Amino acid sequence: MSIVSHTSAKPSHYNKEAQNYDAFNEEHAATINKCIEEIFKKHQIKTVLDLTCGTGLQVFWLVKQGFEVIGSDINAEMLKIAKKKAEQKKVNIKFIKGNMCTTQAGKFDAVITIFNSIGHLTKQDFEKAIQNIHTNLVFHGLYVFDIFNLHYLLEGDNITKLTIDWLKKCGDAISREIQYSTISHNGILASYDIYHEQKGIEKLKISSSFQTLQVYSREQLKKMLENNGFKVLKQCDIDGSKFYDNKTERILTLAKKQ
Repeated sequence: MSIVSHTSAKPSHYNKEAQNYDAFNEEHAATINKCIEEIFKKHQIKTVLDLTCGTGLQVFWLVKQGFEVIGSDINAEMLKIAKKKAEQKKVNIKFIKGNMCTTQAGKFDAVITIFNSIGHLTKQDFEKAIQNIHTNLVFHGLYVFDIFNLHYLLEGDNITKLTIDWLKKCGDAISREIQYSTISHNGILASYDIYHEQKGIEKLKISSSFQTLQVYSREQLKKMLENNGFKVLKQCDIDGSKFYDNKTERILTLAKKQ
């Protein structure tokens, strides 16, 4: 098997997925959104910066629950959709284009980067992002994020459980995404996608894409955060339940700025 390398994603990375992103991901976001909401209410959070907001799946949820939220993302197409949704919902939300490694939007009670967003960065760039997030937080502010659990993906045939075949219909339009993945011992998750799109009697459009993510173990995340001015308060499953090293697919981490 050839060695797969990983580089930080470019701003155009999600251009192709932007239009169908909500259709494939909105229902899967509810679990982690509820958990984040509970964490923020427990810690009396009021202001939130979503540094990887995409189309706003976390932003709109949190705003509806009464939090003051600013959304930022590196991808212009995703932001365009988020802004259009804000207009349709008639809610006043500020969205800005920016990189999680460099964007400084003020001082917030909490910062989030959800749905494996940090995996799009190299380890070196993730350290830069942690330092930048530290700057965007008030003293004792919270950083909440999730990422695939390396130990889980290396256990047995767990990597095959990431295989997806999603089909969505909207009117006379049909979209299908098929994906399979591989994982290396140094945490490089490689995913291969095939997309089928058809509207009415138009010709079927087939396209493909390939992406890599850097994933981590719980211990690796804890060390990186502590080396960059944070104290880890909790690491759990994305629904808030107990974390098991070889059984939990994704790690949700809650860290406090020191």
